[in-house]
Amino acid sequence: MSAWDKTPFADRAAFQFNDNIQRRGGIWAGSIEWNSAPGRSLSRDDYQPPSRTPSTKSRSPVELPAAPLFRDATSSWSPPASPTTLTPPDSPSVDSACVVPSPTLVSVPPKEKRKLGDRLYAASCAGDLEHIKLLLSLGADVNSRTIIPALYESFKPAKAGSLSPLAGATGHGQLDAVKYLLAQGAKLNPTVNESSSSPLHKAIRADDMHMTRYLLELGADVNSFNAYNTTPLMYAVKYGSSPMVSLILSYKPDFNQRSFIGACATHWAVWPNRGEIMELLLEAGADKDQTQADGSTVLHCAVQAEKAEIVEVLLRWGADPLRKNDEWETPLGAAESGSNQEILSMMKVAVKSRR
Repeated sequence: MSAWDKTPFADRAAFQFNDNIQRRGGIWAGSIEWNSAPGRSLSRDDYQPPSRTPSTKSRSPVELPAAPLFRDATSSWSPPASPTTLTPPDSPSVDSACVVPSPTLVSVPPKEKRKLGDRLYAASCAGDLEHIKLLLSLGADVNSRTIIPALYESFKPAKAGSLSPLAGATGHGQLDAVKYLLAQGAKLNPTVNESSSSPLHKAIRADDMHMTRYLLELGADVNSFNAYNTTPLMYAVKYGSSPMVSLILSYKPDFNQRSFIGACATHWAVWPNRGEIMELLLEAGADKDQTQADGSTVLHCAVQAEKAEIVEVLLRWGADPLRKNDEWETPLGAAESGSNQEILSMMKVAVKSRR
């Protein structure tokens, strides 16, 4: 049993894997101590792989999902005789060559299935293929949802969301697990009700170029929304490197999509003051005078946020300093109302050059 099979709220005591699973071909034996404080993240040192197949692969830290004990989820039925017979695909693409036989179907009560789904998410984040196979053979849903308490950390306080096992694997760079889950029917483009953020969103959030390219080549939707109407391009603009933004732009995303606050991708480049990213967006065809829902242009936002680097880029590309928003305020007027003399000077020069 993996160390993350011990839930945060469980007693700090040793426990044994179900003896029946061991007799029927299960891959874990013996007991494991778990002395971690509630709420901490799993590290590689905590994780002990099955003793018969020692693993040397480094695994990314994952947050323990708040779910009941794995032994509770497996106490009411027996697993198939050979849960370890499946082999993950080696091909970089998901096609008939890498589809493996489906695990034995098991009738699982809904409550127990949710417990297995939480274990599957944790195993997917850790890249533990043996445990993934076992959980699927026990009846875990490959497209299950696990609640993540602080998924959207940009909010203060952070907001919860749910992720699929595939989204967990992509966010932690577990390519072998990603390939295996896809071969077992994991959805590449889940709805927000199936996963609050898509596998593509999570790969971009991690700035994982290799994973992102792999998903896009398989057909991941570059214009998909997460639960807050945020697109992969917006994630790349805010969190990704310049090469990541260029990769997303090569798939021709829609520049006019708006997030839940009514902002487009160009507005998302303003707040972190990413001048080089704004250049990439404008070069790719983004509107220099793109408006928010209230009519404020990107230049309005840059002036109000006092982002001088963004203001300089926009003015150089010909953004209009006299464009009015719904409140009849212009970027020049916003600069005059502010305290940043550098920005005000740039705005006056831009207005003068237009006469």
